[in-house]
Amino acid sequence: MSIQPDRSYCSDPQAEINVTPLIDVMLALVVVFMIAAPLLVKKFTLPLGGAHEPTPVAETVHLGIGADGTLSWNDRILMPALLREQLRILAQRNPQPELRIEVARDAAYQSFATVLADAKAANVEKIGVLDDASR
Repeated sequence: MSIQPDRSYCSDPQAEINVTPLIDVMLALVVVFMIAAPLLVKKFTLPLGGAHEPTPVAETVHLGIGADGTLSWNDRILMPALLREQLRILAQRNPQPELRIEVARDAAYQSFATVLADAKAANVEKIGVLDDASR
């Protein structure tokens, strides 16, 4: 007599995927995105057409300092005594134009320092400095 094994209980092992780590990772990603999403939102407003007038663009005023200390205001010779008055008028304009000081390479530092001190005293807010190389 031969004994035959009962194959009903002895079957081949079946491979199953363990989904628990996958669910853990997915939940962690959901939490990260829930925290990060409000930080990525950029708020901006669009201007409505016709509601506002365009803002006027302020022109640029050129103040030149020559090698011999001569001053020029928009390519016109300016007496040093009139500089403070011109800077005061410039500072009162709305919008305030940018003051670009063009300094000659051989100009004395004292001339430049005096112009900067006068501009500060007149409350000029926008000042740019150029030399011969940047023209």
